[in-house]
Amino acid sequence: PLYRLLSSAAAAADADVSAARATARLRSLFDRHGESDYIGEPISVTQHSIQAAMAARAAGEEIDVVVGALLHDVGHLLGLEAGYEPAMDGCGTVDHEGIGHDFLLGLGLPQRVAYLTKHHVNAKRYLCLREEGYYESLSKASQITLEHQGGVMSEEEALEMEKSKEDLEAVLRFRTYDEAAKDPNALHPSLDAFMQSIHKLIIETISEESKKSSTNEKQGGLSPFANTYVLSSEQLRRWDQDGMLWIKNALTPTEIESLDTLANEAGNLPKGEGPWLIHHEEVGDGEKRLCRVENFCKNHAAWGNLCFGLVQDLVSQVEREEAVLFKDKLNYKGPGGGGFLVHQDATAYATEDLAKRHVSVMVAIDPATVENGSLQVAAGRHNEGIFPHEKGVITKEVENSMDFENILVEPGDIVLFDSYLPHRSDPNLTDSWRRLAYLTFNKLKEGDLHGEYYRKKQEVMQKGAISINLDFGGKIVD
Repeated sequence: PLYRLLSSAAAAADADVSAARATARLRSLFDRHGESDYIGEPISVTQHSIQAAMAARAAGEEIDVVVGALLHDVGHLLGLEAGYEPAMDGCGTVDHEGIGHDFLLGLGLPQRVAYLTKHHVNAKRYLCLREEGYYESLSKASQITLEHQGGVMSEEEALEMEKSKEDLEAVLRFRTYDEAAKDPNALHPSLDAFMQSIHKLIIETISEESKKSSTNEKQGGLSPFANTYVLSSEQLRRWDQDGMLWIKNALTPTEIESLDTLANEAGNLPKGEGPWLIHHEEVGDGEKRLCRVENFCKNHAAWGNLCFGLVQDLVSQVEREEAVLFKDKLNYKGPGGGGFLVHQDATAYATEDLAKRHVSVMVAIDPATVENGSLQVAAGRHNEGIFPHEKGVITKEVENSMDFENILVEPGDIVLFDSYLPHRSDPNLTDSWRRLAYLTFNKLKEGDLHGEYYRKKQEVMQKGAISINLDFGGKIVD
């Protein structure tokens, strides 16, 4: 994993930001996926989670155990967030306990919360071995998942768990709260009742982590990206599989509200008075209209904050190493604006000379629909090299062999995609604008190539074009 070198003061200053990001992320997971059925039980994931937390609270457990009970099944939600259907015969995400453990540590939750999350399945396996009749007491769904979770614990595994009596007792108590939380008629508070406790626990944990950092003690699993956005292992699996990752609701409400202003400010940059590039297209009866602005993030503070903060962090995570900005553009697709023919960005990035692979990040400013020309991708076709093409446009025969998915984003959504992923978009047939920013990165170890790319583009791009590829479906009039 990647770890930034942060001073203890900087880490402490980031604690409140990280806690706010984490609580918002967790709340969003429950809001978007918590109403899903809980592994075949007659209640939702949210109902089960809150009931488990209330059972822990009623038993007089400390707040980290209560929060652990609330979040112990977050791995199931992470699988759904990444777009995976429930596995284990339809009963949930495989290894949800391990996925949840790593994710919660990354967000900054205490070790105890993560530990209980990781071992609540082992507690079931242990009790099936040690407690007569326990297996028969399990619900049908819990029996099904047991078969996918290693089955009844072996004697050797049980003896290993019994080496720590305190940990074993804690996780066995925790299991009782889990099993008791399956009443479809139970009344319970909302998730809001727990958010402040989660926020406080994260701040305390990060404070302790910063102290360990200053004394060179072994630290926990806090992600270096905790103050922006921590990707789960399920999201990374989706990225590796598809060559793309759609992150819904990635930005905060405040950031989403600012997007329109940021797009307008980029669109009003004066042509010829800076390093930015401004392109116009001809639409309708000869109207000249803005269609793209490039090379602006290093010259606009707010765009720079977004680009070199959250967006760069996301790319560094999918690359598993530090990334650096390669190019930046904002496409303005107005009413009647042209689309893009199917292509791979790799052919437009001077890939033979300037880095071997790139990751582009789409930041949605406006809703994208089929009618206004949403991005369309051929998911999973990113590992087949460069497809046959003519001046960057993939041949029709190859295009017809591909299955394309419309990415119908909402403002604040983010989509990462590989430079070898085939994609396209149709013209805007509506009366409204559709604006999307595309920020592209390469691995830092291959060099900071942003300036070199724009020098190369100016050298080789044909007059009347918008890209090294001739994939734009409209008419450039610059």
